[in-house]
Amino acid sequence: VLASLGVGLARPADTASNDGQALIAEFGLRESPEAVARRASWRSPRRIVVDAGVPGLADALRAVAPQIEFVPAESPVEMAAAAAVARTDAAIGRAPLICHPSVLAAGLDLRWLQTVSSGVESCIGTQSEIARTLSGRQILLTNMRAIAGPVIAEHAIAMLLALSRGLHIMIPRQLTGEWSDTFPAGSQPVTLRGKTMLVVGLGGIGAEVAQRTNALGMGVIATRASSAAAPAYVRYVGKPEELATLIKDADVVVSAAPLTAATRGLFDAAMFARMKPTAYFINVGRGQSVVTMDLVAALTSGRLAGAGLDVVDPEPLPKDHPLWRVPNLVLTPHVSAQSELTTEAQWRVLRENLRRYAAGERMLSVVDPSRAY
Repeated sequence: VLASLGVGLARPADTASNDGQALIAEFGLRESPEAVARRASWRSPRRIVVDAGVPGLADALRAVAPQIEFVPAESPVEMAAAAAVARTDAAIGRAPLICHPSVLAAGLDLRWLQTVSSGVESCIGTQSEIARTLSGRQILLTNMRAIAGPVIAEHAIAMLLALSRGLHIMIPRQLTGEWSDTFPAGSQPVTLRGKTMLVVGLGGIGAEVAQRTNALGMGVIATRASSAAAPAYVRYVGKPEELATLIKDADVVVSAAPLTAATRGLFDAAMFARMKPTAYFINVGRGQSVVTMDLVAALTSGRLAGAGLDVVDPEPLPKDHPLWRVPNLVLTPHVSAQSELTTEAQWRVLRENLRRYAAGERMLSVVDPSRAY
């Protein structure tokens, strides 16, 4: 999401200002239980600092709320200086920027933070001091939950099909002009129909993955923290603590979970040892949920049949990292959210949430500090 916003984002075509119900229906977004005006800290915003690293952001928001002064800032120093000016009510932009400690320390009147990504670990996650600041000062945090779900799901399925059909073997041969219909041991094409996928984190992304998987004729099981009923296209939804049991039956494991204290390092040697040796592991969630060298060992030893990774730890992956050299791996540099659909949908959420906040209405995609997403 950040990559798609940070590299030449074009201003969107004009859309209706009140696009909330359409967004809710299209992406399954959640409204807050009560209107933001009921919060003791709320007031209609007069001044908002915005991330100048997102081209066109200030102009797009100004079109929605011309009565508000928008102040662009590109670095934590610039944003802190802007936030230090009296009566700066909100900050909109990349999470590491708007949640930077210096910005929060200077912006004593900040009441609302809106990120341009779904990941908020820079604001909550393991950043306990920042989380305490947000909670103690009752600063509302909203994000881009589920907006990139359809696109990321397509990316996950593309990785799975590349592995299952041996495209990761054939594409390099195409580049060298090698005509061969043989596959190395452990890389032979397999069918997906009738097999089982485990989706770890049945949220906005995970649900989209599950829907597409079901259409391929696979059975789907999943884990998630909420107690919501299983959708029709998922056979069983278990709690996160059931992962170690459910993973034994999976032919494909897709991690779409956010980064929290519970998911950090979740996929380690012990968890990979529970998987079938014929199974594939796909990660489109967070790189730090995987112990990277344990995955390297599992792939190198043949303990897993293959993996598809759009996120890794560390990022960017150093050129000399052993992960580059493991067999049966499809690796992309955190680009699964990039598409024209994601960009337009992000603009719609930003404009709609600004409209709602200024009017004191129910907000979209409010982050729950207790869950860190």
